[in-house]
Amino acid sequence: MAESPLSKAELAAGLGHKEISGQLNKVVRVLLGDQTIEHTIPDKPNSRMQRYRITAKGKALLAEKRGPA
Repeated sequence: MAESPLSKAELAAGLGHKEISGQLNKVVRVLLGDQTIEHTIPDKPNSRMQRYRITAKGKALLAEKRGPA
């Protein structure tokens, strides 16, 4: 997600799952609520074309977790 927006199916595949799980849906909702990720189509959150991208806040948290380079 750091390089380009991903769909839920792409997120699931990246995590090694064959399909979207209920747990993935919960995590996505939490990350959206924390404003760590955002919709690429904010006006249509249930669109089949919806993808998710990391926000500036998410990038800062990711850099913090990785530590100094």
